[in-house]
Amino acid sequence: MLTFAEELLTLIIDGENVKQAYIPDRAKRFALAGAVLMELALENRIDTDVESLYVTDPTPLGDALLDPALAEIAQEGDTRPAQFWVRRIAGQSDELREAAQARLLEAGILETDDGGLLSLSRRIARSRRYPPHLALAGASSQEIQTRLRDVLYSDGIPAPRDCILISLANACDIFRQILDREEYEEVRERIELLARLELVGRSVTDAIRNLSLAESQALTRVIREQGGGWPRASGGLPVAGHAFHLSGDLRAFLTKQYLKLGPVFEVNAFGRKIVVMAGREANQFMIREGKAHLRNRELVEGMGQDLGASNILLGMDGPEHLRLRKTQRHGYSREIILQQMSQAVAVAESEMSRLPPDRPIGGFHTIQRISTEQIAVISAGTSSLDYLEDTIAFGEMMLAVYVTKRQPRFMSRMPRIKRALRRMEELFEKALASHEPELRTGDRRDIVDDLLELHRSSPDFMPDTDLFINVMGPFLVGIETVSASTAFMLYALLKHPDLLERVRVEADGLFAGGGPDVDKLHGMTVTQRVILETLRMYPIAPALFRTVTNSFDFAGYRIPAGTPLIVALSVPHYLPKLFPDPERFDIDRYSPERRENAQPGAYAPFGLGHHSCLGQGFAQVQMLLTIATMLHRAEIALDPPGYQLKIKQTPTPRPHHSFKVRLRPRQ
Repeated sequence: MLTFAEELLTLIIDGENVKQAYIPDRAKRFALAGAVLMELALENRIDTDVESLYVTDPTPLGDALLDPALAEIAQEGDTRPAQFWVRRIAGQSDELREAAQARLLEAGILETDDGGLLSLSRRIARSRRYPPHLALAGASSQEIQTRLRDVLYSDGIPAPRDCILISLANACDIFRQILDREEYEEVRERIELLARLELVGRSVTDAIRNLSLAESQALTRVIREQGGGWPRASGGLPVAGHAFHLSGDLRAFLTKQYLKLGPVFEVNAFGRKIVVMAGREANQFMIREGKAHLRNRELVEGMGQDLGASNILLGMDGPEHLRLRKTQRHGYSREIILQQMSQAVAVAESEMSRLPPDRPIGGFHTIQRISTEQIAVISAGTSSLDYLEDTIAFGEMMLAVYVTKRQPRFMSRMPRIKRALRRMEELFEKALASHEPELRTGDRRDIVDDLLELHRSSPDFMPDTDLFINVMGPFLVGIETVSASTAFMLYALLKHPDLLERVRVEADGLFAGGGPDVDKLHGMTVTQRVILETLRMYPIAPALFRTVTNSFDFAGYRIPAGTPLIVALSVPHYLPKLFPDPERFDIDRYSPERRENAQPGAYAPFGLGHHSCLGQGFAQVQMLLTIATMLHRAEIALDPPGYQLKIKQTPTPRPHHSFKVRLRPRQ
């Protein structure tokens, strides 16, 4: 049986995704606390009078969402009003939300993609009904949004649970967000009537509203007192400002400024002022509020103009972004590479066989070739071997010019890039030809199949002009991101021989007794922790660039609409209070006892929020398989042995070309 907290969370997540609704974080926190109290009241554990909320039966319910609150109320010596308990329980809202989300995922009501985006499961979204085993006592098995609509548009008295849910949703103004304006005006009086039907509901919902208003007013006072002026970063140069810092080691620069100035400060580049949000606070804001206040369009609008495309995943927002993201989800998923582990291994082995034995080779470039071909074969069903160098040149230019803005736009018109573009167009035609429906019988569906199906069913949404850049996605996404992370991982292992041997033992075990399978891969716990620590220490996306669409309050400052914004995702990775001795490579951070990466807002190697990396699950499996194959097949050493890593920052952080290794086949 679902709790009020779980159904309320389902309603919020569905509304935010489908309707692009905005429910303030403070409203969500107080509403979840109110949902817990309402559940306890319905279970006859608490009651209220005009002045206080009190326990009527302290017997635990055996529910991890409810019993801690019941015990806390029972232990309180003095009687307190409902508002006191809403505020107190809201202090544990993160834990409540995470526990409720986990239960909804397990029940199949919510689902998540590899990027962490939560949505109503496809089964529930299609049927708008819960599975029979989740039908609620005294309520219809209809999914909550459908059920509440039926209640609001009828004249009957609803079930008590639906009445309580209406009062909770009304308290945090959900209906105004998920209903059209005309719909809301039509049912507003009935919402207010049903929300006030019983005493506990009135007490708790009044507390939610009062607390939300008080918190908003308190923040407004702080902003007014500070005058809205955020501090400015130090170390700028005349004219250039902080431009050279922003094009250098961005993570280190932003971390230094955060430690000095706090979570909000201003940088400038050649007169252009940019606000920076940093720290755990900023990361948690991105998760909860980013979709409502920030947009991506400016990030790649030059790319769309130059390529004649309008729908590019990186530069989209709103329902259209969610639709295209869902279309591409399968092709970049963890499941698709787990199903084709043998393909990933075969690509790595084939590329290794081309390398000269016991001679220095470029570490990053070698892995770049392996990673690019693996993604092309697995996600797009088309080899890019004959086009690898052109793919790499084109992909690096796209990142440097359009995404990170570290090179001027005219670089996209250089002769070498024009040649690479022509070659990419050849590869595009090759991919389309190999994905004609009559040729795909019996083949696994991949991202090109999904995009072509979207094109055929919705040519207005995915026209011919947009197909090129989207179909080329699998050929381009690994050129810098997973390639750089895997190369950083190889360097870290070579600098830590003890870890190298532990990972090699796991790699040999993966290939023993019939070769790689999912169970063996899941048992490679040392390798998995090395991956996590690599992603912490060497973030390849140290910050996100966004534009503010709706003004918001953050850390005592008002950030106005139209502000160019940097969200410094990786700053928490190097904060000693979150990751002690952050400069040390320490895989025990991810042990069950420490779990430093599980601290909310502390760990963000793949971005956060609705634009988090769609292929992060794919990437981690790919890193594991590539490193395992290399260590199983070859002895690898740094060249020279004492080499100290240099990092090239453009277009994204990656090992410098001076990072070289020697490979000798193992006997």
